[in-house]
Amino acid sequence: MPDDADTVWLPEHFIGGHAALDLANAVFDRRIPARDNELLKSARDVGNWFRASGLADDSQAQAVAGIADAGFVERVREIREASYSIFEARVAAGAPPAEALGLLFLRAANGLSTGPLELRGTRLEPGSVRWRDPEAVAAFLAMLSVEAFFTLPAERLRSCPRCGWLFVDTSRGGKRRWCSMRTCGNREKASRHNAHAHRSDGGRIRR
Repeated sequence: MPDDADTVWLPEHFIGGHAALDLANAVFDRRIPARDNELLKSARDVGNWFRASGLADDSQAQAVAGIADAGFVERVREIREASYSIFEARVAAGAPPAEALGLLFLRAANGLSTGPLELRGTRLEPGSVRWRDPEAVAAFLAMLSVEAFFTLPAERLRSCPRCGWLFVDTSRGGKRRWCSMRTCGNREKASRHNAHAHRSDGGRIRR
């Protein structure tokens, strides 16, 4: 994918069970990063992510896509990486990195202190977000991660062993392993099949 091509967001990008986990998953692969591992390459990608995630409508997403602030995308990536750090730690039953959690609180405070807010349960009401303001949009994302940190059940958080994407295991038995059977699950099956075929072929007598 060329560096200037917009990321095409698919349903497979939104398997986390919470928007904060979907944001943390906005890279191609966590375990073995690809050459072009970045999915949030521009403000357009961020705006399109908001639309595809259902967090913003078309006009709100377009406002985000039009943000020209040079540091906006970097702040979004910073929030993404902090989010991944705290949730990956919870998957491993460890303490969240203080620096990452502190950054999320700081980003939330920076953007939320300059205007009126409305809540929908524990989340910000999207209609109250100043979508053209890069600090406000970053604050919205940071607030999502803070909310998820305090509300998601730690015992149900999982990390895909193949790609490292995070998700909430809502299966009845709590034994979901893969981010998606359509992607990593099928790739794992194919890898095992190929490995088995290779071992079988290696044992044959060649003439």
